[in-house]
Amino acid sequence: MARTSLRFIACAIVLLAFSSAYGQTITWKGYQWNVTNGGMAGVAPGDPANVQIDANGYLHLGIIHRTKGWTASELFTANNLGFGVYQWVVEGDVYNMDKSTVLGLFTYGPANGIGVDGEDEIDIEFSKWDNTCGICNADFTVYPSTGNRKSGGAPSWEDDFHVSGGNLTTARMEWSSDRIKFTIMKGVQPIGTAANILKTLLYSSNTTNIPQDALPVGINLWCFQTPPARNQSVVIRDFQFSPQ
Repeated sequence: MARTSLRFIACAIVLLAFSSAYGQTITWKGYQWNVTNGGMAGVAPGDPANVQIDANGYLHLGIIHRTKGWTASELFTANNLGFGVYQWVVEGDVYNMDKSTVLGLFTYGPANGIGVDGEDEIDIEFSKWDNTCGICNADFTVYPSTGNRKSGGAPSWEDDFHVSGGNLTTARMEWSSDRIKFTIMKGVQPIGTAANILKTLLYSSNTTNIPQDALPVGINLWCFQTPPARNQSVVIRDFQFSPQ
């Protein structure tokens, strides 16, 4: 079975196993964010206790083992954002996390009732996917627009790759109606500047294969097929959106 299908099945199973709800709302980088309490992708439910903002305004996400077991972390913007530039600055060696850990930087319509799972999603993800993708440790993925879900919930397009960039990473998506440009850069780079590029790729297609509706933004840190060997953490220093 293809690795993409394995990922989809793992997500579907956990969404049936847990009752998903938002545990709290926080304000960060000028947006209201709903924090997941319960069902989310992977084998551990979301726990709002794993989402913290420090004195510098940095967002901390964790996968934590406590008395009741493993929990992960996830949050979504309350508002939907449309075509434009999405950018995150990440602190931590996301290229060498535990083999089961996934950091997702993405848009996802179903979080706000737009489309269904397998539609209306654009991802930058850092993960080794439990070593199911060869030597990859990151991917870019696009799921189709509302009403155009592929068989098995497969994406419209996916690119898996290996990259290494140290402890500060800028991840950027430039989304328009017929194309999405993905870029990963080393260090902190401002919107409008492309420097120290580690990976960049353009996906161009018709409006069926690219989401067309404004979507909520998601950030999550989760476990794919198995829990990690130890607690995991990532810091998101910044998120910016510049509308098209």
